[in-house]
Amino acid sequence: MRDLINQIAQSYRSAKVESQDAGALLVRAMEPDTKQPVWIQIMRGLLPSDPKIAARFRSLAMAIRQLNHPNIAAVRDVGEKGGLPYVVVRALEKAQPLAAKLDQPWAVDAAADIVMQAGDALEHAYKKGVLHGSLSPDVLWVEDNGQVQVTGLGVRQILELLQVRLLQADSPYVAPERRSGGPADARADVYSLAAVLYSLLSRRAPVIIQGKVLPTSRFNPDVPSQMDGVIAKGLNQDPAERYADVHAFVAALGSVPLIPAVSAALSAPPSRTCPKCGTRNPSGRFCTKCGATLPPLGAAEPVPPAGEVVPAEEPAAGVIESVSPAARPVSAASVEPGAQFPDPLPMPEIDLEGVWAHLAEQTRLCMPEPPTMPVIDWAEVAPPMPEIPSSW
Repeated sequence: MRDLINQIAQSYRSAKVESQDAGALLVRAMEPDTKQPVWIQIMRGLLPSDPKIAARFRSLAMAIRQLNHPNIAAVRDVGEKGGLPYVVVRALEKAQPLAAKLDQPWAVDAAADIVMQAGDALEHAYKKGVLHGSLSPDVLWVEDNGQVQVTGLGVRQILELLQVRLLQADSPYVAPERRSGGPADARADVYSLAAVLYSLLSRRAPVIIQGKVLPTSRFNPDVPSQMDGVIAKGLNQDPAERYADVHAFVAALGSVPLIPAVSAALSAPPSRTCPKCGTRNPSGRFCTKCGATLPPLGAAEPVPPAGEVVPAEEPAAGVIESVSPAARPVSAASVEPGAQFPDPLPMPEIDLEGVWAHLAEQTRLCMPEPPTMPVIDWAEVAPPMPEIPSSW
């Protein structure tokens, strides 16, 4: 089998093993013609030497090649080399797996949009006869613009042709019937979509106690009760009690009224003003500055007619009214503004004549005479000039 894997990888450039599991080997490479990065998913098993199984594989490979949806990673090739099947899809360069975003808080409408995009992709694949069977946040990728890309479509169906049964008892996103090795169908994908939505809204795996789903609103108060019902039905342990297919699940999810997170964030909270001191947006029933009773939030503030004085409301019982002197208004039209302020302090009297007389009695400071500057005869100090030769 190693030689077959090398033959498949040699058809591409810069092939490198990226990951592997019990079902397939994932190789990252580059197409030699287009030079675009691709993922090559090589199955771990050979097709049985049965003409019926070979025909079913060719039919399934053709259906996978026909997948063409904006929420499905573009399929480049599906084939087999010496009975070893492989699927080639376009590598997602500007995207991250949804599993890396489960720790961040998700708004209700944003989480529902992620699941509905994945549901539209699955519905398109069902029309081509392709199922998923192992949907999880690891195979859902989110691009930078918020568009969802579903990977791994048809892989589980190919593994079933190879008679490879994968038990995924440790995954909370796999339906109970799939954990025991049951065949993949649309109702199993409904369970996986509901489990993904549960994790996005509650930031934890689905909590199911004695067959009952703990509502996501227990962990996220923004989740409507109607959405709790949709998720609970999608996570029903009995496949017959779930939605018949993904289309019905997405339709039920789309009927839940949601408030967009952007609109809720942009809506300004109601404001009010204290009718006595004019403080903006005080909290509580009474103003924390003057103690006046505040109007209800959102109530229209009455505008007094011109010239009418609005009487101040009395503070409630137990509230001590205290007005800061610095905040007390001063009338600008007062006739005697000086009466509003205290008299200035008297200036101290100083006996200047006595001060000057006292200074005159003090001993004066005498500066010493400067020393006499010496007289220098520069004619005696300077050396004599040399005689000029007569030859010049």
